[in-house]
Amino acid sequence: MATNSYFRNFDARNDQELLHSIVSESVKIHGYDVNYIPRTLVNEDTILGEDSISEYKDAYSVEMYIKSVDGFEGEGDLVSKFGLEVRDQIIFSLARRAWEGLDIGTRPKEGDLIYFGLTSKLFQIMFVEHELPFYQAGALPTFDLTCELFTYSEEALDTGIDTIDDIERKQSFVRTFELSGTSGTFTVGETVTGGTSAITGEVARWDSATSYLYLINMTGTFTLTEIITGATSLATGTYATKITTDETTETLSTIDAGTSDKTSSSKQFEIDADSVFDFSESNPFGDNP
Repeated sequence: MATNSYFRNFDARNDQELLHSIVSESVKIHGYDVNYIPRTLVNEDTILGEDSISEYKDAYSVEMYIKSVDGFEGEGDLVSKFGLEVRDQIIFSLARRAWEGLDIGTRPKEGDLIYFGLTSKLFQIMFVEHELPFYQAGALPTFDLTCELFTYSEEALDTGIDTIDDIERKQSFVRTFELSGTSGTFTVGETVTGGTSAITGEVARWDSATSYLYLINMTGTFTLTEIITGATSLATGTYATKITTDETTETLSTIDAGTSDKTSSSKQFEIDADSVFDFSESNPFGDNP
């Protein structure tokens, strides 16, 4: 038999509109303002479905409700064979009407980022559940976004929001160059270009006292003695010496450039290891002193 035509449980337009309005208002009252950052694929691996050099160039302010009311979920902090891993998870609930207002796609996508200002952390969307609550009044009013703490891996963050873009500057690998004959002041965030090689990089820091220029996101290697020019500041300097190649700006203050080891992959590891490892033993497998 057919259902009762006088009770329209799944196609009552007015009820659906009311449900969407109530959900949207509830999120606005009890939610938090976050930044939704869509991912741009640069060099996608069509076999594995991955992209090692993704870009995040836009940020959209939107309100979301936190469903993880008892704290972070997931596996938490654990020690694996790769070291300490933080696998905190959080579930954000996004009103469908709020998402439609952003006008950036049919639904949120896995791989996109959410910047949660309350914790000053970036979370990556791992799964999007679009059927909760399950067709209540015939409508789907929300997206539930299961997110995991984002591990930065040389992605480009150029959203125009300093608190987000600073994550890239602090955690990117930095190449440090000593310049001579400098003129002007390089500014953080600007692009510099080599006059001979046409190689570019982004300024993470400029130390005028030592003439050290710290660059991230380089497209190659400068040629020795070529002139490096800032695109915005128009500052110039001649490339004299490359100091180190693989530090992050968070550890630059602890680097002693005078004790650099060419075989060291990380200056900070080298400094810490000096107090742990004893390399004075010439034959660790024998009894000969």
